[in-house]
Amino acid sequence: MYKLCRDLVKHGKQVSVILGFNTAEEVFYEDRFKALGATVIVATADGSYGVKGFVTDAFDMVDYTYFYTCGPEPMLKAIYNKSKTSGQFSFEERMGCGFGACMGCSCKTLYGNKRICKDGPVLVKEEIIWEK
Repeated sequence: MYKLCRDLVKHGKQVSVILGFNTAEEVFYEDRFKALGATVIVATADGSYGVKGFVTDAFDMVDYTYFYTCGPEPMLKAIYNKSKTSGQFSFEERMGCGFGACMGCSCKTLYGNKRICKDGPVLVKEEIIWEK
């Protein structure tokens, strides 16, 4: 995400970054993103730093036209449900084989199951189908 932010800023885009952690002691990269020129919001689950809550709580504080997100699947699903525009999701999946044979890291999409290890890890919002 850091390289993506750097490239977007370099091309004149206004970038907002939301970083989520459990506690203030876990916060990292905030200064590095700020040094790039990004607006940075930090959320901590325990409220010890920044916004109290999760990334999804801080997501409501940002005006955006497109988004990029990475993190654990429950967070990605919550962002999917809250988002009002298109965006890209970078999945963090455990991979059994790492080259697409086992289908252990697959994600259901409009185009059939995609393997995160081979077809991802980035998928666009419009293609993802979340299981209920």
